[in-house]
Amino acid sequence: MTDLENNLHPKIKIVAFLAEDHDRSVMSRLCYANRWEVFFAGAVGETEQALGRLKPQIVLFDRDLGGPDWRNVMSALASCSSGACIVLISKVLDDNLWNEVVSNGGYEVLPKPLREDEVFRAVKLAWTFWKSAEGAPVTLKSHL
Repeated sequence: MTDLENNLHPKIKIVAFLAEDHDRSVMSRLCYANRWEVFFAGAVGETEQALGRLKPQIVLFDRDLGGPDWRNVMSALASCSSGACIVLISKVLDDNLWNEVVSNGGYEVLPKPLREDEVFRAVKLAWTFWKSAEGAPVTLKSHL
């Protein structure tokens, strides 16, 4: 891959803990188009193992799969993620939820069902934040 291709399509690893087939399809299409790596996990235990093994920059976590204790699940994911930006996927969005997400180690909240443009924006911003925290130059450009 050339430097230009690396700038347009940086190597981004995403672990996606998603409940809906539609959301998985959106992620698959978007990751394929941008040459990002996505790993789908069906259970919290799988997600924690994937975080340790894959060292992703971004984790997408569906609030519905976390059940009533989604805050505890998010805190656990944040503590074992090695700095990954955790994005909560939720049917309900408001300032209180965003504050809870941040206080539990999360980075962003996205509405369900997922839309490619919103996911691209969130991944772009999360990756930029992750790269700046690593001290490396940021070079992500949209092709949408």
